[in-house]
Formats: sequence, structure tokens, C-alpha cells
Amino acid sequence: MQDNNKDKKLNIAMICDPIGDSKAGVILSTLRFAKLLGERGHKIVFIGARLKDHKKYGHYEGIKTYRFRSLPVPKSGGWSLAFPTVKELKKVFKEENINVVHIILPMSGSIMAIKAARALNIKIVAHSHSQPENLFMDMPKFARPTLYKLWNSYLAWTYGRSEMLIYPSKLAHSLLEKLNKKNHPSVIISNGINTDHFKPVLIGDFFERFEIPKNTTKLLYVGRLFPEKSIHTIIEALPHIVKKHPDTHFMIVGIGHLKQKLEKLAEKLKVDRYITFLGLVSEEDKIFAYNACDIFILPSLAELEGMVVLEAMACGKPIIISDAEMSASRFFVEDNGFLFKTQDEKHLAEQAIQLIADLELRQKMGKVSLGRSKDFDIQRSVDKLEEVYYFVLEK
Repeated sequence: MQDNNKDKKLNIAMICDPIGDSKAGVILSTLRFAKLLGERGHKIVFIGARLKDHKKYGHYEGIKTYRFRSLPVPKSGGWSLAFPTVKELKKVFKEENINVVHIILPMSGSIMAIKAARALNIKIVAHSHSQPENLFMDMPKFARPTLYKLWNSYLAWTYGRSEMLIYPSKLAHSLLEKLNKKNHPSVIISNGINTDHFKPVLIGDFFERFEIPKNTTKLLYVGRLFPEKSIHTIIEALPHIVKKHPDTHFMIVGIGHLKQKLEKLAEKLKVDRYITFLGLVSEEDKIFAYNACDIFILPSLAELEGMVVLEAMACGKPIIISDAEMSASRFFVEDNGFLFKTQDEKHLAEQAIQLIADLELRQKMGKVSLGRSKDFDIQRSVDKLEEVYYFVLEK
């Protein structure tokens, strides 16, 4: 892709219905990209959902934000769907002199944004951030194949309206078969990691504030407490782990509708005293959590990339990742950790026990993680994102 207009500063509308209402990876990624693009002189505008405590117009973490009527999504961890009209979005796009409409999530707001952009002849870029597993894991098993097929057809229709589609990984690219067969213009851009923020640091009074026992080997999970994350696999592995290493503690950072169910499972297996649910923490405390842990574990069944893995790696931690077919995170494991058989708690326990018992191996793998994380520096991703914007404008 050429970047002949590289000096031109752009006005970009990012369409992400639940902006600010969730700490999901897609929201954090959107905010990080927006801030870094803003630092380069571009003007970013968010289009999102409006809840009771939101103003229609305002700013979210310094980014100008337009919010529209919305409906909450059950069991979503705070997500809402925005319902702007085409007329309303055309007015915003004209007033803000938008050059590019960037579809972050293919929800209700994005459909209207696509229609408004088409009417005004504004270029559209779409970002692949959604898997059917994120939506339908709570549904009856017999219904999932049909729902997955319908959702992927919808994604193909939505993304097919863009001039360029961005995938965060090769796996994400491989999943949208219909678009791939049509050779729809696309590029792979990692969500990236800000290595100025995520890095080895001192944790201060982190253990005291969250009442975590100090003299233990810490395991860590970061993410939503949702079905596709398969957090129960770690809890089910704990009885096997603490039998060999009773000085082990498991930290869970994140929120979601499965929290109560996971707490009950821990009580049933009599490992609740080995677990601390930290809940939703600040960005600073999340960095402290990575640095406070000895081993990062992601048992997820579906990940288009896995930002939390990159964050853990950038903090110099060994990783244990589920070898799930629909998870791109498994490709981060290369001399810096282990893969375990999907939803196999005994195999996970074996891998964890090996690392817990070998401090030297943990340190060695942590150094590899730290080194590999440099390849995913977010500034490189922003460079590529800028190139995409310039390319579609020249097209």
C-alpha cells in the first residue's frame, strides 16, 4: 500500500456501540488506537451507545463522542447497542468533515453508519473483532452451528461493504471464508501492545490492597468471565495443582455473568481459599497484576488474537495457553510457555506444576516472552492503520 498522502491529517469516525461501557479487549484496542492516532494529529470521533448517565455529546477519555439511544445486551458485561438513524449520522459526518468511517464492531450502529457513509461517498474500513463463539456459547449446543453460520453470513455482508477489512491475526482471516473467496481487500494488523505501559515494573502494595497472600506462586487470568473463556478449566485444575504445590494462588481479573457460578465451583472443589477475584481493575492495577503473577494462563476457546497474552508477555511472564482450534493466542507460544489440551484440566495442571516447580524455567521463558512482545509494539500497528486509511482514500 502506498502512503502518498502521509502528511494529510484525517478525520476518522470510529463506530463502536459500547464504547466506555466495557473493558473488553475490543474497547481497549479501539481507545488505544484512537489516542495514538490523535497524537499523530488525526481527529478521532467515537460513535456509540448512550446510557442514562451519558450525555448525547461529550468526550470519553479525551475523544469526542456522539452517543445515541440504545438497548442493553443481556449477559454482555455492560454492552449496549446504539440505534442512530442514517439522517443523524449523516449530520455528524458532515459536521465533523469525516474522511473515513471505521467500523469496529458490526452491530446496529455500524449498519446505519455504512448507509450514511455510502450516501455521502465516505470511505469505509472495517475491523474483524467478532467471533460467533463470543455471542452464542450460552445457547443450546444443537443450535450453535446454525447460529454460527448465520452470524458469519451477517459478518460477510457487513464487512463486504468496506473498502478494506482489517484482521488482527491470520486465524481471523481464515474464519471469514466467504469474503476470502471473493478476494475482498484485506490486511492483517495486530492489536499491538504499548510497551511503554506494559513492561516489568515494581508492584508496590498490590498484594496488600487486594489481600493476596505474598509467599505463594501466583497464577493469573485476565479477561471477561464468559463461557468462551473457559475459566472453569483453571479452577478444575487447581485441586491437582495445590495437591503438589499448596503454596499456589490464582488471581482472576475481570467481570462477567459467570462470576457467581465460578465462585460456587471453587467452593465445591474446596479451592476457594486459593483464589482471589479482583474484579474490574484500573489499567495501572492490571499492569501490576501481570507483574505480580508468576505464570499467565489463558484457557479461552476463541480468540481472534488475545491482547491479554501480549500484555502478559510484555511484562515478561511465561504463558500457558489452550490449544483451541478457534484461538489465535496459541500461536504466541514459542519457547515461552506451554500449550494444553483444550478444556483438559489435568493436562493444564501438569503444565502448571512443571512451571511452578522450576523457577529457572519460568525466568527463561519470561525473557523469551519479553523479547517476542517487542515484535507487536502498537506503534507499528498504528503505522499500518494509517497506511490503510491513506490507501482507501487514494483508491
